[in-house]
Amino acid sequence: MSTEGVQPTPQDNGNSANPVLSAPTGNGTVTNPTPQAATTNEHNGNAGNGNVVEEILDVGKLKSAVWLHYTKVRINGIVKAKCNYCKKKLGGESNNGTTHLKNHTKICVQKKIRDGSQKILGRHYLAKGNQDLVATAFNSDFSKRELAIAITMHEYPLSMVDHLYFKRFVCSLQPLFTVPSRNTILKELRFKGRIAITTDLWIATNQKKGYMVVTAHYIDKSWVLRSHMLRFAYVPAPHTAERLGTVLVNCLLD
Repeated sequence: MSTEGVQPTPQDNGNSANPVLSAPTGNGTVTNPTPQAATTNEHNGNAGNGNVVEEILDVGKLKSAVWLHYTKVRINGIVKAKCNYCKKKLGGESNNGTTHLKNHTKICVQKKIRDGSQKILGRHYLAKGNQDLVATAFNSDFSKRELAIAITMHEYPLSMVDHLYFKRFVCSLQPLFTVPSRNTILKELRFKGRIAITTDLWIATNQKKGYMVVTAHYIDKSWVLRSHMLRFAYVPAPHTAERLGTVLVNCLLD
């Protein structure tokens, strides 16, 4: 049997990572290198250095309140949502939605630890506008109740709780507080309890004019006595019991 025209296959001497195979053809020898080298180079180019590039993204246009508990980052080109408490990274693309973020916020152990035990030294506003420094732990229910009272007393619109920059302001004060929805605020406003109404009368000595202030007093869910001024009204003379009663009824009906 003739072996003319057949070239022997080169042996690997240890210097070449990819041996070259040869096969006889009618015109000579054609070499076919294996594609392993290209695959290896591509792999080394992407992950050979082991560096992870993390870029913080702006969340100013995101409407969901759940982003108050997450930082939107881009890691090696992939958008992630990093938990502000345990630093766990979850899907952060817009098509991922926010349900998985809300679920993680509810079960995050680090968040529960911070919610339950951390105490801070802060200002406590008394009934007459004075301030006092007390050490208190964050209480989400108490904060929601105070927000409902503020909306009532200052006649703020309920839509205020849906404003993005109001939520960002609240988050800057207390990142653990989630601004409640309109429906939650309405439930707080419908809280039924016993309210005591008192009146005080001032008379201007130079003009002999009378003025009545109507104040509401009640005990909240935390057993704290609250007092809020409802109305300041002019009382014409004579300042009889009947006249005072009429002015009080008109104040309560307004």
